[in-house]
Amino acid sequence: MDQRQPLQLLFTYDLWCTRKLLDHISRQTPFKNEVACRAFLAHIVNIQDVWYSRVVDTSMSESEKWDEYKPAELRRKAKQLNRKWIDLIGDHEVNLDAEIYYLTEKRVKKSAVLNKICRHIIVHGEYHRAQISLFLRNCDIKPPKIDYADYRSGR
Repeated sequence: MDQRQPLQLLFTYDLWCTRKLLDHISRQTPFKNEVACRAFLAHIVNIQDVWYSRVVDTSMSESEKWDEYKPAELRRKAKQLNRKWIDLIGDHEVNLDAEIYYLTEKRVKKSAVLNKICRHIIVHGEYHRAQISLFLRNCDIKPPKIDYADYRSGR
């Protein structure tokens, strides 16, 4: 079974979640955990950049894991990275089962299979979006519905 389209769909879902959370946070501003919410959203995008650099350039990303951005800049960066990942996954000259060798931020050599890296990126985003939802709830703000079923049903 070709895994390209399902992976691309997951990355599209990831961008949808980022946009929904950015919009929701902007409508609620200001609130106690706003800075933390924005920081975690930026972190999700930064990690996508870090991994893209490892996969494509096999170099260190210019993005730091915890760089922060203004909402419009974060939205733009998220869209650009999403496009890069979707294009990479869709390129039939790219072997999604290829072993990718990279250096960690501590300069340790490691490797991982490309399609597993893609899945890791999605799970990483899910993890931090759950934290953001908790931050929102702790401020008595109902988080937006951003689970995969909501995405697929067009809500």
